[in-house]
Formats: sequence, structure tokens, C-alpha cells
Amino acid sequence: MKNLELLSTKGYDFNIGKYLSDGMELFKKDIGGFIVATILLFVMNFIPFCGILGMGNFYKICKKVDGGEKVSAGDIFDFTDFVMYLKLFLLILAVVIVAMIPIQISLLPVIFAANATDGSFSETGGALFAGGMGIWVLLVIILMLAVSVSMFFIQPLISLHRMTSVREAFMLSWKLARRNFLKIFVFSIIVGFISQLGVIVCGIGILFSIPVGICMKYAAYKDVLESVNQKMV
Repeated sequence: MKNLELLSTKGYDFNIGKYLSDGMELFKKDIGGFIVATILLFVMNFIPFCGILGMGNFYKICKKVDGGEKVSAGDIFDFTDFVMYLKLFLLILAVVIVAMIPIQISLLPVIFAANATDGSFSETGGALFAGGMGIWVLLVIILMLAVSVSMFFIQPLISLHRMTSVREAFMLSWKLARRNFLKIFVFSIIVGFISQLGVIVCGIGILFSIPVGICMKYAAYKDVLESVNQKMV
């Protein structure tokens, strides 16, 4: 991981267009296998704490297909990293709870305004409530975006690079993500839209759009965490 640490310090190029193209080409290598893996990923989401594990296993499948290795869709049920992903789930929960504290505090003026009017809002109280809720919603959105971008590299670090410390994976992911925060944010929005396109166009199309989106993310992980890393060895 020393090279990745150096990469997080020196920076790297994040080529959105390349990742979208490479992800689509990867999907074409094994369309049927990716579709079956997606169906099984849905099944994994019904098992407590295993949805995030299933996604990590999907990236392993992407790596095998990319390397020309034989893949079984059942690889999605690999529980090797279960403990790591359970720790990751608990870490995410803790981060969200701690981060929400100042957001909850921001609602105190609204609560006091409501109490001052015995629960019946005057025009002033209503304005305070609307304004307070607006600020609260904005803060929640900003928080979720910041957390999601900061955690962009955690799953590949665990599943593909075999990091054994969730805390270290989180810290390294943040160091890497902040170097291209805006580009990763834009890329995540684009991939999110592509992944949901199957629902918008035709419900069954989600079996195509979701794996395509995951393959695109894998392409980004590969370029940043593997290709550039190898050049620095």
C-alpha cells in the first residue's frame, strides 16, 4: 500500500470519459454472466449486512472477467470478507450518527420557535420552520455527498487490494478522493443515472444498466488503484 499512499499525496488523473468507455467494453466481454451476477446481487441485498458485501464481490467478478479468468456468477456469494464489510457497515453508521449531531443542533431554533407558539405556528414561526427545514435538508444532502465521495475507493481497497483495516481503508479512500473530489462527484452522478436508466426506460432494463454502471466504477478503480500504482513501483 506504500505506492497508494504516495499516489494519494502526489495526485492522479481521473478520466471520466475513459472509465465510461472501458466499463462498457468490460460489460460486453460477459454480458450474460454480469446479468446473472446482478440478479444474485439482488438476492444478497435481502441478507442482513450482505448487500455491501455483494457489491464488493461484484468488483471481484469484474476483475476476473477483465483478466480473462473463468467466472462463476455464484462468486457473488463469497463470504470471505464478511467480517470486514460488517465493520465497514458499523463505521458508516458511526460516521453518519456523529456527523448528524451538528445538523440536529441546527434544528433547535426551529423547535424553540414552535414551543414559543405552543405548537401553533404564527407567520413568523412558519417562516422560521420552513427556513430551518430548508437548511437542515441542504446540510443532510451535503453530508451524504461528502461521505459518499470520501468512501469512493473503500470497497476496491478491501475486495481487490485486500486491505485488512477498515479504518485505514477509509482514511486512504478519503486521501485519494479529495484529490479529484469534483470529478469523482460528477462521475458518481453520471454512473448513478446510467444505473437507473433501465428503470426509467423499461423496468427489466435495470438488469443491463446496473452491471454497466458497476463495470464503469471498476474501470475507474482499476485505473487509479492499479495502473497508476504500477507505474510508480
